[in-house]
Amino acid sequence: MGHCYHCRMVSCVLCVLLVLSIVLCAHGEDDFQWTQTDRGSFYYGTFPPTFMWGVGSSAYQTEGAWDSDGKGKSIWDVFTHKKGKVYMNQTADSSCDGYYKVKDDLALLKELNVSHYRLSISWPRIIPTGVRAEHVNEKGIQYYNDLIDTLLENKIIPMITLYHWDLPQNLQEKSNGWQNISIVTYFNDYANLCFERFGDRVKHWITFNNPWSVAVEGFETGEHAPGFKLSGTGAYKATHNMIKAHARVWHTYSKNWRSKQKGMVGISLTTEWGEPVDLSSQKDIEAAERFVQFHFGWFANPLYNGDYPQIMKEYIGQKSAQQGLGISRLPTFTSQEKSYIKGACDFLGVGHFTTRYITNRNFPSTQGPNYFTDRDLRELVDPKWPEPESKWVYSVPWGFRRLLNFVKTQYGNPLVFVTENGLSEKMHCAQLCDEWRIQYLKGYINEVLKAMKDGVNIQGYTAWSLMDKFEWDEGFSERFGLYYVEFRNKNKPRYPKASVQFYKKVIGASGFPNVREVEKWHRLSTESCSTTNQLLAAEEQRNAAANILRLIHDPLVSHMEMVTEIVVPTVCTLCILISAILLMILLRRQI
Repeated sequence: MGHCYHCRMVSCVLCVLLVLSIVLCAHGEDDFQWTQTDRGSFYYGTFPPTFMWGVGSSAYQTEGAWDSDGKGKSIWDVFTHKKGKVYMNQTADSSCDGYYKVKDDLALLKELNVSHYRLSISWPRIIPTGVRAEHVNEKGIQYYNDLIDTLLENKIIPMITLYHWDLPQNLQEKSNGWQNISIVTYFNDYANLCFERFGDRVKHWITFNNPWSVAVEGFETGEHAPGFKLSGTGAYKATHNMIKAHARVWHTYSKNWRSKQKGMVGISLTTEWGEPVDLSSQKDIEAAERFVQFHFGWFANPLYNGDYPQIMKEYIGQKSAQQGLGISRLPTFTSQEKSYIKGACDFLGVGHFTTRYITNRNFPSTQGPNYFTDRDLRELVDPKWPEPESKWVYSVPWGFRRLLNFVKTQYGNPLVFVTENGLSEKMHCAQLCDEWRIQYLKGYINEVLKAMKDGVNIQGYTAWSLMDKFEWDEGFSERFGLYYVEFRNKNKPRYPKASVQFYKKVIGASGFPNVREVEKWHRLSTESCSTTNQLLAAEEQRNAAANILRLIHDPLVSHMEMVTEIVVPTVCTLCILISAILLMILLRRQI
């Protein structure tokens, strides 16, 4: 009897110790170590053989054919057709003509030897009014069927985004789009149609791409379609409905399609990393955490933990009360909704481009409702960081590893796909020797490798983007592509930048095997672009000559068009020639 009692006591003690260890481990996972900043040197090593390598694009930015074959209008079609909304009043009416150039673009994907291609479906192309019960456009369905089949025939996995910002305009006019709860049903019907028609072949579904931009730039600042400035309220309401829409679609897939199609449904959240300016300042650490929670946690926390981040609820609630409002401007989920939303994600897509330093700053509530002042922080950049090719994308690779580790600790180490990562440049002259992009990709992909060593559960990487395309309110002035697109040429030819060869080598070796190999790739990549640069320069000269002849015969061509299409390239060419002459003079003097 005594022996049994002793056994029971030992068992009880062991159980208690086991429970304590589980609690301690769980507690440890909840705490991201803000003060641990091991950036380390470049790490040479390779990814697992099963790691997926890809590139991405989106329907509105590349397809063109904005009113062809039964496609309905999107909010971006309407937005860009209004003067003053986009740089130089440019539109994506034709963009890269991707709708007509599937075979051409497949050749680019094959050249890169990617394992997956991330693309989006245009909701108004397959459901012109946005309402499935009204009309399904079979020509649009056929286009995506053919595209998916073509990819699979060439052993390229399609990773498809359902919503990359191009809401059917009819839904915006009919029910106020993402501001109205009815959008959840319309989006679910659209997603269900996609699962029905394409799900037998598509196994990776992303509901939303960067919903932060949809909410904040569409409904807070008005920089993006539909262009509303509902300060301090619109972005929160749009987000609330997008989270509900995502959860609804995930449950629809689980109920109706998962057992047959064996696919996954996730979401792609894009965020900058926020690093405390002063790691010894608790206020700066808290401000950096607010930055990430207001940006990334706003969407991820409900899906993984069942509700908005506590810090968002506290800050927005306090500001709302100080502004004399009876309830918080941040909407609330019912207990039933929390249970429904929590866990509704098979994988987490992480998009990332750059980092900011963050410091605390108190904004008085008297300034009125505003998403940005709700956060009580200030964003800074380090003057030591390399000057960016584009005004906002500073290359800060170590921030990516920090973000990925934050995801691991905050959300229970979910399955992660890097869904967007890349660098843009702003220039009017063609430049294929994109040394800066090679350095960026090398640094950021290496931080993904380091994060995997840290134990982050990453299964794939997607470079953004396959080719230059329409960049929203920046028009065609900002170029993210691995391939240069000559938009002034009616055939929209694609030319490989040096980064194509470098990324291709990284994919082929699945990482960075050793110093000598990586240096060799770098050298060969930059050498390869010179010949293509000469071909492109010749093409531009022919275009310039054609434009001059057109101007002579067409006095109605605007002065602005003349400046952008003729004067700027001509000035660029002259600058290059003058620079070469000056360099020769300088070299002769030194001799």
